Parts: sequence; C-alpha cells; structure tokens
Amino acid sequence: MKKGLALCLATVMLTASVCGCGAKTTEQDLQPVVVETTLPELFEGNVGQPAQEQQGAADQPAGPEAPAEDDYSLPFTGVRPVAVMIDNQGSRVLPQGGLDKAQIVYEVIVEGGLTRLMPVFWGTEPEMIGPVRSARHYFLDFSMEYDAIYVHYGGSPQAGADIKKLGINAIDGLVLGPDVFWDLTKDPGNWQDSYTSMEKLKKYAERRKYHDTTDVGFPFDYSELGKDVVPEGGDSAAIVELKYPSMTVRYDYDSETGTYKRFRYGKEHMERVSGKQLDAKNIIVLHMRNWTIEGDYAGRQDMQTTGTGKGYFITCGRVYRINWSKETRSSQTMYTYENGEPIMLNRGQTWIQVMPLNAKVTLE
Repeated sequence: MKKGLALCLATVMLTASVCGCGAKTTEQDLQPVVVETTLPELFEGNVGQPAQEQQGAADQPAGPEAPAEDDYSLPFTGVRPVAVMIDNQGSRVLPQGGLDKAQIVYEVIVEGGLTRLMPVFWGTEPEMIGPVRSARHYFLDFSMEYDAIYVHYGGSPQAGADIKKLGINAIDGLVLGPDVFWDLTKDPGNWQDSYTSMEKLKKYAERRKYHDTTDVGFPFDYSELGKDVVPEGGDSAAIVELKYPSMTVRYDYDSETGTYKRFRYGKEHMERVSGKQLDAKNIIVLHMRNWTIEGDYAGRQDMQTTGTGKGYFITCGRVYRINWSKETRSSQTMYTYENGEPIMLNRGQTWIQVMPLNAKVTLE
C-alpha cells in the first residue's frame, strides 16, 4: 500500500536561468532562492521502530535477492578519488557523460534554484565526463571529505579564492587546452559542451605531481557481497520525488533490480556513452541551509555544510530518517539513524541529494 508523505513547506519555484563561469559566456543576473531557516517537518510515522512493532510489518518487503556477485567497483581505501563539476541546466546538457561510473554523485542547489552535479570517481575510467562546469565554493566542502582532485571549468570568485587558500589540487578547464578538455561543438557561445576523460585527467595530474593515493578513508561501510541490507523499520519508498526551487528529480524503485530508476524533469535521465537510464542503489537526502550571497550580481548561493541536520536514507524500497553532522569544511559528514547507528550502503551507486530546508520531498 502506498503512503504519500508530504514533507515540507511549499517551494517557491524560480525560473531564472543559470550561466556558468567560463571563457565562453558571462554570468547573468538571477533571482535569489527563497531561504527557509527552520528545519523541515519530517514525516510522521513509524520510521526507526522495530519491524515487529509496526502495523502490517509482516507484509514488508524483504528487499530484492542480491546477485551472488556483482561488478560494482568499491571505493578502495588508499585510492585518491576525482570529483568533477557537471552541468545540469536545461536540456542542452543532455545526455551527460560519465555519471554511471561514479560511486557517489552529489546534486546540490546553485543560483536560480537549479542544481549542479558532482560525481566522485574511485579508480573507474569513464571515457567521456561532462559537460564540465564552473566551481562553487561549497562543493569544495564535499570534495575535501575524500581528499579528491577537484575538476572544474572556471568558477565563482569565492571558489577560486578557496581553491588557492585551501591548497586544493584542482584541474581547471578554463586555463587548459584540448590535451585535457575538448568541446563537442564548434559553437563559441555553447558553454555546455566541454568534456574530459579520466585518462586525460590522470595524465595531467601526473604532470602536476598530484598524488594518486590518500590516507583519507571512505566514510561509509558497504554490505557484504551478494547481500542487501534492509534495516528494520522504515516506510515504503517506491517513488521518491525531490523538488528543488527550479528543478524536479524523481526516482522509481525497480523491485527486480533493487535499484531506483532516475528521472529528471519527468523524463528518463540517460547516460551519454552507455545510452542507459541512470539508476541508484542508495539515495541520501540532506537538508542544509542555503542563502543568496549578499551583493552577488548572479544570485550565487552560500550553504551551511557544517553543524548538524536532518535527512533520509533510501534503499531497497524503504526510507529511514537520519541525522547528519559535519565538524569542519574538510571533515567527513557522518550519517546515522535516529538511534545513533551509522548507516550502511548497499553495493551500488549512491546519490546524495543536498536540498534547501524548505524543499519539498514526497515519498510513496
């Protein structure tokens, strides 16, 4: 039985377009995102209670039968990852390349109420990654959690200053030639067609003497090979709809594969090289406070990535309330159930949806 869960205040939809930092264009004035500073009301129900205490618990799905072995590439400790800023504005960017090869993909609000993506790759070799877009300073807070090499194409003044101040190993397409980045079109006004590959990024990182190993550990644990972990409690989450101010994302659960098919603006979200629809094994929703930077002509955002907050962990058709905490910009975000136990990922891709406090989340 489906249970609709309306989780927040209505989101003010903003229709201003966004333009990235780069040589091909200038940023345009954008309307600011409306910020709600109070924490969202989480849905009421029996999330986190033992299964035997819940009404109808006997009818809960046990989750899909996981295969005996899989081809998922675990983020092995010691391997330094690469994080890339990916455009997510409009239909001109589609299909995006390389997202299916990332172990973790972040989707975070930017100016105009739209979103930008940041896939993080550990040891995988996508041949097309893009469209690569400009840096935003709060994305660095997530990239630094893993000691990732940060790849972008230009950036905001705040991001440029932070990259220098924090000594981040970065690869900037705005100052590099076709040996690292290339354009899919010959249109000088098209800032949404710049691509790179992991092979090119690794060669450039080697020339710059960026280290390819790290002492920073992976912040999550994974389930055992061939076993999906479906914690007791939770509520049904066969359909997940996330409404950013000017962006809508939906995930539909496929019980046969045990994954969530991803949709963008109501259409299947496809990958460029494989031609397949993107899917997620795990979805983490984080509510974080954001606001428009005072005096910023483009309406760029700032975000409080440190402190504590609320969110949801979604896997195998179930949703659980979680808490998140992050001590400093570079420290790792911790994710725990309400009882304080850390969440465990099931093997497969994880999407981390960082949403404003007033964003609407619907689960069925």
